[in-house]
Amino acid sequence: MKMTFVYPGAESLAIEYLSAALKSAGHQVRLVFDPVLFDDKQYFDIPWLAKAFSYRQRVIDRIVSGSPELVAFSVGTDIYLWACSIAAEVKKRIPQVPIIFGGIHPTAVPERVIKNEFVDMVCLGEGEDAIVELADSIVSGKNNTDIANIWFKKDGHIVRNSLRRLREDLDTLGLPDKDLFTEDILIKKGKYMLMTSRGCPFKCTYCYNDVLKDLYEGRGRFVRQRSVGNVLDELVLMKKKFNYTSVAFMDDLFVGNRSWFKEFIPKYKKEISLPYSCMTSTNVIDEEMAGLLKDSGCTRLQFGIQTMNERTRNDILRRNFETTIHIKRAIAACDKFGISYSLDHIFGIPFEREEEFKKTAEYFVTTRADRICCYALFYYPKTQIIESAKKDGLLNDRDVEEIEEGRARLYVYGSSLKEEDLKIFYNFRKLYSLAPLLPKRFNLWLLKSGLYKNLKFLPRFFTLISESISAIKTRHPRGKDYLRYYLFHIRKKIFAR
Repeated sequence: MKMTFVYPGAESLAIEYLSAALKSAGHQVRLVFDPVLFDDKQYFDIPWLAKAFSYRQRVIDRIVSGSPELVAFSVGTDIYLWACSIAAEVKKRIPQVPIIFGGIHPTAVPERVIKNEFVDMVCLGEGEDAIVELADSIVSGKNNTDIANIWFKKDGHIVRNSLRRLREDLDTLGLPDKDLFTEDILIKKGKYMLMTSRGCPFKCTYCYNDVLKDLYEGRGRFVRQRSVGNVLDELVLMKKKFNYTSVAFMDDLFVGNRSWFKEFIPKYKKEISLPYSCMTSTNVIDEEMAGLLKDSGCTRLQFGIQTMNERTRNDILRRNFETTIHIKRAIAACDKFGISYSLDHIFGIPFEREEEFKKTAEYFVTTRADRICCYALFYYPKTQIIESAKKDGLLNDRDVEEIEEGRARLYVYGSSLKEEDLKIFYNFRKLYSLAPLLPKRFNLWLLKSGLYKNLKFLPRFFTLISESISAIKTRHPRGKDYLRYYLFHIRKKIFAR
C-alpha cells in the first residue's frame, strides 16, 4: 500500500516509528513536509514573510501527485487547524482516498475530529500496530472497521473501537525510519533526536500525559524503557549513517531510571562520546547525578519548573514530586559541575497573579541559566487544569470548545485573556531574554523597582536578538539548528522550479 504522511515544521519521532512499522510490513511510505517558514509562534511569527514563503499549495499538489492510497496526519493541538486546512483541500481533489488523523489532539477529542467531512478515520493512542493492521486491511480489500485504536465512519455512523494494550517491550518496535525526514531535516552532521523511553511517571495537570494516563488505565505499564543495548544499537548505526555531531534525548523524563542510566553512560562514552541534551526534573538531579551527566557528555538540561510558588505547584499543577529544595539542589549541582540548563516559567496558571510571577522571576534571574523560557499556559483538551481555569474565571464553556476545536491562540491562555495580562507576559518575556546577559543584581533591581514594566517599550523583535546573543554566548546549538533549517528551506523555495 502507498501511504503518505503529512507534517509541518519539525522532525517527528512518532511518524518515524509508524513509518518503520509500515515498511517492515512491506508497505510504501512517503512524507510530504511543510516547513511553515516564518510561522513559528514563538520566534519567527512574521505574517507577510510567512505568506511569501508559503509551501501550502506545493504541499497539497505533492500529496495528490503521489497517488496515495491512504493519507495520514499526526496532529497536536497547536497544528490541528493547519492539518484541517490541508486535509480539506486534499479531500476535494482526491475524494476517494481515505484520510486518517492521529496524535494527541485526536486522541483527546476523537468525537470532534471525526465529525470533519474530510476525516475518515481517527487513531487513538500509540498507533504502530493499528496502522499496520489498517494498511494490511486496505491492501487485502477487506477494509475492516473493527481495528483496535481506530474509529471509522461507516454507513452514516461512527464505529468506536476500543484501545489495545500498550506494547510494553519497546525493543520490539525496531528503529525509527530517519530516512523519511532526511530531505527536509538536516540530520546528517547535525543533531540526532531519539527517545529511550515512553510515558512519564508524573501526571501534571497541564500536560498531555494527564490525558494519556487516564486513557490507558488498566491497559499495560505506562512508563516503559528501552534496553541499554537497543538504544546503543540505534546510536551506533545512525552515527555511521548520518555522522551526527550531537544527541538530543527527547524522553519526558530522562535519567528518571538511575540504575538504567548508570549502566548506559559508560557504554555511551565508549561507543558514541558526543555532547547531548535532555529534558528532566529537578527531583532526580543531585550532585551524584550531575557528576554522571557531566562526565558522560551532557551539555544542557531543560527543567520544566513553571513556578516557584509551592501552593500553585502542588495544588494546581500537581507537581508535588518537586519541591523548592529539589529545585535549588539541582541548580546548585548543575552550577558546580558546569552543566548548562534552561528553566521554564509558565504564565497564566489559574489563581496566580503578577506578584507570584515576580517571586519566580526573582529566583530565576539570579541563577546561571543560559536560557529562561517564558510561556503562556497552553491548554490541551481534556487536561485537568482546564477545570481550575474555569473556577478562576480564566475560561468559560465557549473557551473550552475553542480549545477542543484547536482555535485557542498559542500565546493566549483562553480567549478571556485581558490586555493587561498580555502586557505582563511580554514584559517578563523580555526580562527573561535579557537576564542571562546582565548582572544578577541589575536583574533583581529591575524587578524590585518595578522598572521591568518599562520593557514594554522594547520592540518584540528585540527578544529574538537578545536570545540569539545569549545562544552565541553559551554556544547553544538550538540557534544554529534554526538558522540551518531556515537557510536550507529558503534556498529550496527560491531555487525550486
